[in-house]
Amino acid sequence: MNREIPLVVIAGKTNVGKSTLFNRLSGRRITIVDSTPGVTRDIIENIIEIEGVQIRLVDTAGIELAVSPDNLLQTESEKKVWEAIKKADCILLVLDGKEEMTSVDHELISRLRRVQDAIIPVVNKREGMTHLGLLSDFYALGFDDVLQISAVHGDGIPQLKSILFNRLKRDTESDEALIVEHHDFRIAIVGKPNVGKSTLFNMLLESDRSIVSTIPGTTRDPLESSLVSGGYGRYQLVDTAGLARKSRIKEDIAFYATVRTMEKIAETNLCVLILDVLEGISQQDRHIANQIFQQKKCCLVFLNKMDLIPERLTRKKIEETKKWIWSELNFLDYATVLIGSATDRNMKPHFLAQFAAIASRYYQRLKTSFINREIKEKINDLNISMGKGRLLRTYYGYQELNAPPRFSFLTNFKGNDRELERSIHSIEKIIRQEGDWEGVPITIELKNK
Repeated sequence: MNREIPLVVIAGKTNVGKSTLFNRLSGRRITIVDSTPGVTRDIIENIIEIEGVQIRLVDTAGIELAVSPDNLLQTESEKKVWEAIKKADCILLVLDGKEEMTSVDHELISRLRRVQDAIIPVVNKREGMTHLGLLSDFYALGFDDVLQISAVHGDGIPQLKSILFNRLKRDTESDEALIVEHHDFRIAIVGKPNVGKSTLFNMLLESDRSIVSTIPGTTRDPLESSLVSGGYGRYQLVDTAGLARKSRIKEDIAFYATVRTMEKIAETNLCVLILDVLEGISQQDRHIANQIFQQKKCCLVFLNKMDLIPERLTRKKIEETKKWIWSELNFLDYATVLIGSATDRNMKPHFLAQFAAIASRYYQRLKTSFINREIKEKINDLNISMGKGRLLRTYYGYQELNAPPRFSFLTNFKGNDRELERSIHSIEKIIRQEGDWEGVPITIELKNK
């Protein structure tokens, strides 16, 4: 039994409603639900709470007992499913309530029983029928609890939660062991398809949670996992689907994957933007970078695949790529830059050090006395022009917020939007010179006296 947070794995054949149940128990749409079998390929995890008990809920890919060896993605998916099942404290086995039990269902249950004792069969798709008796073949399964539910409409979900609560509460030594931190620094790995996001995610976790493939679009649902790094702190790490070109977003699954990625960017504190050093900066890269900038997110730009550059060209390629970044992505000039390969495990300490440094800057707050003694005077010394011979003067400044930092200054500003933008840019340069804000966005507001 996991004495930290109980692990509950949702398992079953393809297209029986596992992801719909996962979303229902999570209280929001986290995984993509589609009638196409095999949409979920990765292990999707979320922390839920039932009557004060924290639970690690995991959605898995559909199990197909007879998998063609040529179907590498499905083979890899099922390997991860069985690994999760073996580690679980409880299995929710989802069955299709609109169909009779088949030999495949019985074989699946037999295999599950070889590796797990704690199995709760959940007969799904029983819309409006959860009060009726089950078909005889479901009764014959021999389990203590067999539940009828409708994951789509929510029928039977309260009963399922009650059974889960009682079983996990009974097996858990203390309520205190179920307390989790709610203030984790959230880090999303973002980028266009096939730049190495899942490879970096796996390297940082030292596991194979995310399937790595050269096929663009392999990751469809964002994957989340806790990254505990000793002296560097604790983070919530998210691997996102690659943001596809607009021409591909018309496809339903690609569309929802893009929507979930955009939602994860909105929810995160730090975005790790991966760029392919072999390809330079594309329009997709600029679009993703602009989303990070517009949403005021911390940013670490990682130039990946340096291991594929001949050693004699490495230094030249690094300099060229840095020039590309600051010419093409000049609005992200506050970003931290790391260069290397996502396959190189020696890079992990460098990432952890940067995560810790950026998180520290994100939460820092400057004293008002320092702002008015040092920063305000340097701003006035710049003699920023507002046009028509007028100079900008600041009278008082303070840091209004942190996480992310926001500064307000009382000034004599009178000008148009262009002059305002130029003034704010000049003030931001001073603030960054007087403090350590690398990787962190800064918002500045000028107020009239």
